[in-house]
Amino acid sequence: MGDGFFVLKVFIVVAILAIGTMLFIVNYRAREPLAQSVVNDAGYRLRKIWLGVVLVVAAAAFVLTLPFFPYPWAKASPGARHFAITAAQYAFVMPAVVPADVPIVFDVTSQDVNHGFGIYAPDGTLFAQVQAMPDYINHLPIEFHKRGHYVVRCLEFCGIGHAYMHGGFDVR
Repeated sequence: MGDGFFVLKVFIVVAILAIGTMLFIVNYRAREPLAQSVVNDAGYRLRKIWLGVVLVVAAAAFVLTLPFFPYPWAKASPGARHFAITAAQYAFVMPAVVPADVPIVFDVTSQDVNHGFGIYAPDGTLFAQVQAMPDYINHLPIEFHKRGHYVVRCLEFCGIGHAYMHGGFDVR
């Protein structure tokens, strides 16, 4: 919850600042009619300032949230067990059971089109996901600490049977 919660807080602060700025601009001299030439000149100056502010805020948000991007920490331990996962319209070929409290790597690929390999924890929350692509293997390092049945759903529209493309495995 920590990293994602930080990103959410940054987003909310930026959104509140942006909305406040827009409300200020809308109400600035709202009651005094101005000549069109004044409005155009002031509007173009304000547009340049607003663009600069938006660019600075976007760059700051990018720099502040980049360290929380999950991929730098998604490294498999050298002794991790590998499990092959193959997606095909409209099913997943995967092991029925994976071990708990052991570093594992799902080697995910597809036989036909792009699929999403979304793992849902026993409580129904999205636990992890990776793309399954033809002629490419994505490695998803993961460790399960909660035992139970995990549901796998396709998260990428892959055809008419996409809604029925799911599977699962048990963590013991």
